Amino acid sequence: MDAAQPIAQAIAIDSASGRIEAVGTNDEVRRVGGRFSEVFDLQGKTVLPGFIDAHIHLVSTAFRAYHIDATACISEDEVAELVRQRAAQTPPGRWVQGGQWDRNLWANSNFPTKASLDAVAPDHPVALWSKDGHLLWVNSLALQRAGITVETPDPATGAILRNGSGEPTGILQEAAATSLVYDVIEEPDEALRRAMLERILPQLQRSGITTIHDIEGEDSLNLFRQFRDEGKLGLRVQMILPRQLLPRLREQGIQNDEDDLLRVGGIKIFADGTLGSQTAAMLESFEGNPGNYGILTIPEAEMQDVVSDATEMGLTIAVHAIGDRAARVALNTIERAQQMLAEEGTVTNPALGLRYRLEHVQLIAPEDLERMRRLGVIASIQPYHAVADRDIAERYWGKRHRRAYAYRTMHDMGIPLALGSDAPVETFDPLTILYAATARRDPSKTRPSWLPDQALIVRDALWGYTMGAAYAGAEEQRKGSLSVGKLGDAVVLRENVLNTPQEKMTENGVQATIVGGKIVYGEL
Repeated sequence: MDAAQPIAQAIAIDSASGRIEAVGTNDEVRRVGGRFSEVFDLQGKTVLPGFIDAHIHLVSTAFRAYHIDATACISEDEVAELVRQRAAQTPPGRWVQGGQWDRNLWANSNFPTKASLDAVAPDHPVALWSKDGHLLWVNSLALQRAGITVETPDPATGAILRNGSGEPTGILQEAAATSLVYDVIEEPDEALRRAMLERILPQLQRSGITTIHDIEGEDSLNLFRQFRDEGKLGLRVQMILPRQLLPRLREQGIQNDEDDLLRVGGIKIFADGTLGSQTAAMLESFEGNPGNYGILTIPEAEMQDVVSDATEMGLTIAVHAIGDRAARVALNTIERAQQMLAEEGTVTNPALGLRYRLEHVQLIAPEDLERMRRLGVIASIQPYHAVADRDIAERYWGKRHRRAYAYRTMHDMGIPLALGSDAPVETFDPLTILYAATARRDPSKTRPSWLPDQALIVRDALWGYTMGAAYAGAEEQRKGSLSVGKLGDAVVLRENVLNTPQEKMTENGVQATIVGGKIVYGEL
């Protein structure tokens, strides 16, 4: 991924600093290394920069193995049966939690209700998040604990679904509503959180991931700090924290150590909901649902204040924007923030960390794509969404779906791409995601490619998973390519992903993962 030297025979990494000392021919690298170097002959295998997942919720992903997982359920009753089984093993009064349910896969795609949960768990409060994390399905006891009644008003940027009598049905939409329940659920104890993280870190290392942009809160940040201090982290983490923490970051400053393992890089703003929940903020209403324009989850004026404040602090600004209205509002605020800097005569140094990103950017108006290019806004995309969402995109967006997930168009326009997973919503396996980006289909299914004209070529997809993601984190001077002076983070594949048959991409297993010159998975 180094344009000046795209292919080389050998690489030398200094074991003390963890940085790359030389890249070139075998003879050139041997001369730099000297006679005391440890030499590994990979027998022609391929070394790439370590994969950088530019959008993941790692601790939430870890807890997916602990809570109820309704991914495979194809009906409300099947989910309720999982709740019944878990409730039978849980002391009365304790929470039963889980998620990953997707009503769009059910024969009856209506929203589920509290009644089915009440029937199987009358003595347990139940909270089940949807696959996309933007809906919460709860029972009557959970509503009672949260104080949600027929008199509870809908929050301005969320919704409490109700029946004809105004009674809450058990479905809450978006954080302004779901937080009413989340705020009364007891936090897991520290030992459990540590155990879940310890369990998932090796899975990322086996996948060749050496850096993540973790989009979670202060609890996750503190947990990562503990693991870093104990020498147990094993990969690099850049935190993108909720916008609600911005006042504290301004007051206390950004506490970043110089160890290259953990840093606070930016803030996250939710502009809207999601496609599957039909809460994405739309310029035109959802297909077959007149009057439903989704939910803008933060007023534009408030978003402007947040973006302006973060811009002044030089922080990366990542805006969740799935619908075309959300993308437009986000770009409005970014453009005004850039104008503010220009009017003040402030010259920003890109290396300091200021980046503007649209997360997901699944549907966007053509004129706003052009504005993204002009403003230098990064498209932080998760290609597996394009194959997982194909049916609901056609169902809920109608003809608009033809310009959805427009990765090739963005690339050809010169919009920087950063690739990620959005786990736990989808898989975090980079090879599977790279296949989705380049083949526009799920490797586990036989369906034809979806909107194949938007497929990326392999080299461009790899760039988005390495240099593109590093740029999105304002770290392109330190990582993203195998270049002299950069961190020695690499992944060893059995075969060259650039010239093996595309259908074999997901079978090209990771032989080893290297972080700062140290082998954290596999062997050489």
